[in-house]
Amino acid sequence: MTGTTLHVATREGLTFAEAMESAPDGFALLTTPWRYEIVTTADARRSTPDGVFEARVFNEHTELRWLNDADSGRTVLLGEDPAVLPESFAKPEPLKASATMKGGYLLWGKAVKASDGWTTLSTERMGSLRVPGAFAAGSHVALTTCEYIARDMEHGNAYIAEERLLSFELSELLRREKA
Repeated sequence: MTGTTLHVATREGLTFAEAMESAPDGFALLTTPWRYEIVTTADARRSTPDGVFEARVFNEHTELRWLNDADSGRTVLLGEDPAVLPESFAKPEPLKASATMKGGYLLWGKAVKASDGWTTLSTERMGSLRVPGAFAAGSHVALTTCEYIARDMEHGNAYIAEERLLSFELSELLRREKA
């Protein structure tokens, strides 16, 4: 098993707009008291939705997390390439993972409509959500992750030490059923 190093950078006191200056180009999951929204990083930089209290901005290589605390917040940047970490951020000890594993979260609803590179997922119970990507009607979509597995040196147990968001993909379950 070859190991992987996950580099981490943190900074306190940044507003959402300031944190977005260090965000990777990709997609932003924005949480407000009223809704949950998925937008491009460029859209999040241009126009911040009212009341955002948590954001996860990611692409396949880097993730930025921001959590609001009285109009400024804690910002954490994660990536395997230390060169993407801003100089102005603190850099705690990197995580040395013994392995990585692809994971994911199945999103609510089924694809009902695709246009302009985005697909609307819908379910009666939860409403609708637009996700990036063109998925066929009736498909299920997953938010894929990279899990970093570490070992407790005292007891030898393996555990998921960190997880980084990657992309939106067709659900693995459906791919296997159709194969």
